[in-house]
Amino acid sequence: MDETVAATLAQHGSTGSLPPLVIVRDDQGKVVAQSGGVLVHVGEGRETLALRPIRELFAGSRRPGDLSRGPTPELEPFFMLLEYTVVRFCEADGRDQTDQDMEHVYAELRRRPDGEGGRLRGYLRAAAQLYMSVRDVSQAEYDAVTSRLAKSARTFSSPPISRNYLATLRQTFAAMARP
Repeated sequence: MDETVAATLAQHGSTGSLPPLVIVRDDQGKVVAQSGGVLVHVGEGRETLALRPIRELFAGSRRPGDLSRGPTPELEPFFMLLEYTVVRFCEADGRDQTDQDMEHVYAELRRRPDGEGGRLRGYLRAAAQLYMSVRDVSQAEYDAVTSRLAKSARTFSSPPISRNYLATLRQTFAAMARP
């Protein structure tokens, strides 16, 4: 956890839910890679946050619950932030990642949490950093979440190339938004 980030967000009224990341575009409308600070929506404006590397944010030695049927209540907000970031990134980018690409991105995020690896991975890393800056997450929990996300993408995959995972995420978020 990073008290500085938590305090900055609290200053802007973000105490319960985390603000979404701003997906940044260049003058031609193309999504640009994350670099330096992370831009988030807070209140009526935006705030740039300096986030520590994921490896520095691991906290404690808590073991994750059984994720074989999906997220546990404690980790559900972490899953939701990562998956919402994927949906928003793909919408801003104008194309959906394939299920096979998503499996690879999540697996790489688990293996090399602070490594480089493309625009989507940069936004997912930033989302994980943001979450872990305000909530304690052990390395075991982080590994379990990213492994489960990779497995979900693989589960929806059908050869040779499919985009079922993103379609399912969109349906899920649309259903949650309905009154």
